Parts: sequence; C-alpha cells; structure tokens
Amino acid sequence: MNVSASGLVRTSLVALAGAGIVVAATHSQGALALGSGAAADRADTAVTNPVRSSSLVCPGPELKGIKGVDDADVPVRVAAAAAPLRALTGLQPATAAGKLSVTRMPSGALGAPVTARGANLSVDQGTAAGVLVSGSESMAAGVAAAQSWLVPSGDLRSLGGAPCSQPGAEFWILAGGGDPGRQERLVLTNPGGNPVTVDATLHGADGPVSSPNGKDIVVPAHGRTSFLLDSISGDLANPVVHVVAEGGVIAAVVNDTWLDGTRAGGSDDAVPAAQPSRDQVIPAVSVTGRSVLRVAVPGGSEAVVQARVLTAQGARALPGGGVIRINGAAVRDIDLSKLPPSNVGIQVRADVPVVAAAMVTRANPAKPGDLAWASSTPPITGVAGLPLVAPGTATGVQRLLSLTSSGDTAGVEVVTVDAKGVETSRRPQVGVDAASTIDVTGAASVWVHRVSGNGQVRAGVISLLHDDQGLLISVTPLRDTVLRTTSVGLREVTQ
Repeated sequence: MNVSASGLVRTSLVALAGAGIVVAATHSQGALALGSGAAADRADTAVTNPVRSSSLVCPGPELKGIKGVDDADVPVRVAAAAAPLRALTGLQPATAAGKLSVTRMPSGALGAPVTARGANLSVDQGTAAGVLVSGSESMAAGVAAAQSWLVPSGDLRSLGGAPCSQPGAEFWILAGGGDPGRQERLVLTNPGGNPVTVDATLHGADGPVSSPNGKDIVVPAHGRTSFLLDSISGDLANPVVHVVAEGGVIAAVVNDTWLDGTRAGGSDDAVPAAQPSRDQVIPAVSVTGRSVLRVAVPGGSEAVVQARVLTAQGARALPGGGVIRINGAAVRDIDLSKLPPSNVGIQVRADVPVVAAAMVTRANPAKPGDLAWASSTPPITGVAGLPLVAPGTATGVQRLLSLTSSGDTAGVEVVTVDAKGVETSRRPQVGVDAASTIDVTGAASVWVHRVSGNGQVRAGVISLLHDDQGLLISVTPLRDTVLRTTSVGLREVTQ
C-alpha cells in the first residue's frame, strides 16, 4: 500500500459512496477512471496485478519521546525482507527492478537498500522516531518487517519487539496491568503527509473510563506521538485501549514495562488484536507459569465467552471450563497458569464480537523475569512472514514457529531462508482446531502459507533467550503480506 496516497484514496471512496458508487479493493488502492462529462455506470473490468509499491510502519524506540519522562536508552533493530519466490504461491512480482529500503521518519535513509528476495535488511534505530519500510516494483510483493530489542540486565531487562504493520484507522490493543511498577506507553506513528487526530479510550472491568486526556491527540505528519496510559487511568487491573484515528491512518503499539519491586518484571510490545469478531484465535501462547487470557467486549451487550486451548492433539477445555460472562464494553481476565507447560493456541468464541490477547511470563524466585503479549490475529489468506534478526549483541536466540488451524485441517508450507540465502521447505499437517510447533532457530527469515485443507491458519514466532539470570521471551505474530493490487475500470455512460 502506498501510505502517502491512502488518505486521498479513502477520501475518494467516501465521496464515490456518497454518490451511490461502491468500489471494493484488496490490499491497495485501485485505479478509478472517470471520463470528463460522463457518469460512471458500473465496474466493467477488474484487473489484479502484483503490487508495485508497499510499505510498513515500525514504531521505533518505544521508551523514548514522552515529554517530561526520562528516555531509556534502548535502541531497536529493524529488520525487513521480501519473501522468496518459492513462498509466493505462484505470484510473479512486478518485472521492473526494485528495492527494499528503510527510512527514519520524516526522512533519512537507514542502511543500504537490498534488491534480492529473501535477503534481510537490518538496521539499528536509536532516536525517538518511527521507521518506514518500503518495497518498490520487483521488491514490493511479500514484504515483512519487525523491530526488536535486548536489555540483558538492570531494571529494563527484557527481550522484546513488534512486527511492523500496515496503518489503519481503528485498533483494540490489550496490554498492561495495575501492578505497582507497571507502565504502559501508547506509541502512535503517522506515515502520512497530514496530521492525524486520535482518540484513545481505556476499558477495564467496569467498562470505559471517561477522561479528556485521551481525546484529540495530534500525531504530526510523518511523525510520532507517545504518551502514558496512566494519564487516562493508572489503576486498571486489566486495561484495554481503543484507538480511533480521524483525518488519516496511523500505526499503534502499547509497550508494557514492569518493574516488580526491585526486580525487572520484563517488557514487551502489544500489537493490535484482530478486529472484533465472535471467533478469535491467538497463536503462539507459550505457557509456563503465570499466564493470563484477556478478553474485551467492544459493544454494549453482555457476552457469553468460551475459551479453549488448541494443542497438538486438538482442542481442550480450560481448567474450570473457560466459560464466563462479560458485561458490554468491559474486560475480563482468565487465568491460564494451571495449563501444563506447552506452546499452544487459544481460541475464544462468543455470542457477540470480542477481542482477545494473552500474556505469558517467565520468572524464577529472587531473580528478574520477563513477559510477552500475544494478540489474536486474522487467518493467513496469502503469505505471511517474518525476518529473524537477533537484536543488539544477542546470540543463541531460540525461535519457535507456532501454527494453529481452526475449523478444519490444514497443510502448511513453511519456507525458511538462512543467512547464506539457502531456502528450506517443510510441509507440516495441522489437525482440526489444533496447534503445531516447528523449531526455526538459525533461520534468517520464515514464511508461511496454506497449501491444502480448509482450516484457518494462524502463526506466530516465540523467541527465547537463556542467560544466567533466567529466560527472556518475546512473541511476534505473523500477518498477511501485501501481494496484489486490484485496478477497477469504470464504464462511461454518455449523457
């Protein structure tokens, strides 16, 4: 998607809808041709082509950039890659030569562009600014990117990160808590050329919190705005933030950092959950010890919610059944700590639309710990991927790809690319309402697409790092990459 043009396209579509014309496009804007002195009758042709321009937005260093709050010197490493041809399911990219590049917003190239599919572009970013990942022409289709960091010791000890994402106008992000020493930062990034106004509303166990502090937040053009959710409410035990943008699109993440007394409790980014629906699935939930499932009801009606675990052997009930009632516009947490240690998926079904995410922790007595958030994701309909570059000075990071299939079985192709560009393909079968884990340690990137069956496939990567203080953890969801663009031709009617 060409981000700078998206606002114009949205405005055009709204105007056309007002005139009684409805145009549907997938992944990026279509081509709308209206002749002078003529009225559009109906869509006459629709041509699907490989996308020739795509972009993703990364938040940049999350612990910097809040006025009146000391910056934490935690630079992030941004990695990007375009899927190898083997993973593109027969799609031929645009033929014109292209490149994959990374830019610090509002301007300033980071690192040298790459022109080979499957090759990683990795750069470090230390300033309080967002990052734009751009693919053009032959390098536009199938672009994935992520940022990560490592703090090996001290109050901020953690392994964390987030996928870079396509911007949008509305998000639900589940993260944070009311524990002493817990702090949540909402980071809003605007890749467009005009300022965007954002409203952020917190929801808790008793519903939404009324506060003017989350209203009319201005995110400058090609800029970033961060603020503490404590400024809206600092005592919610299970906060969920609803973000709505006006005048453009933005990217949003919540950084959850916890200083548990005098010990580091960990830090991670929570990314937006899948849009509200009656069926949510969270892949890559690595349960060992304290873990919690958080569910919020966006609408005003009470929800009857059933949560269950997707294991290698199929779906299993949660201890205690996993059935609860949640008031409209409210939030509930469900304890997952009694589950046996494993990497699983969590499915949440309800009679009204809900959103969901899970938090897992790692901690040993008298030692620092870490935490990770895993949000629900939409099913993968094309190709999803992730570059796997270790942050900072990290060595020995273990990577586990967690797959789920819901509704039916699914055959999945998993393509990994190593640092030398060598590709490896595996084809696991995932059962009905089940999960599967594949060790992809050592890969430079991983790419996933369904090849058989009708199951809805979702995926995430669990990153683990052992040191003498314990285990660090982070979870990164995989989402569809942009592959195609649809151009819509409109037939003229002579007046």
